[in-house]
Amino acid sequence: MRFKITVFLLCLLVVSMISGICPAQVPILSEASQAVTEKEVRQFINGYLTRFTGMELEPLMALFSKDAIENRVLPYGDIRAAYRKVIATSESISCKFKIYSIKTYKQSASVSGHYEAVQFFRNNEFAKIFEGDIQWILVREEGVLRIKEVNYGKNR
Repeated sequence: MRFKITVFLLCLLVVSMISGICPAQVPILSEASQAVTEKEVRQFINGYLTRFTGMELEPLMALFSKDAIENRVLPYGDIRAAYRKVIATSESISCKFKIYSIKTYKQSASVSGHYEAVQFFRNNEFAKIFEGDIQWILVREEGVLRIKEVNYGKNR
């Protein structure tokens, strides 16, 4: 009996020493596990506009999920090809975005609004205007927001 009590006390001593060395760890909420905020969505949209008007394909496409779709049918590869063509044929691009609503969730957000993009062509004196309603579904991937789905209205 005395041996069992000694072993028990020894175990308690070891446990208390270990807990003093390695205190219980409380999970720290990282940005990736926190709910998406409206501020974060607005910053994302500003970043998109900067990258789109900056006409650099790789930084722009980094904002898209590899699973992204456009207008419920076009996959990421087709979205990339379309942006590549627009950038290659443009002297400059301007873009405005008016937000109608932002709905945030745990790992995603839905954004609806109206856009107007003006594409100024290389070696030409004309421009093309794209405008209409737009809806984005954003998801958090690897700790950052990315476009999962984009749907354009009929004015495009």
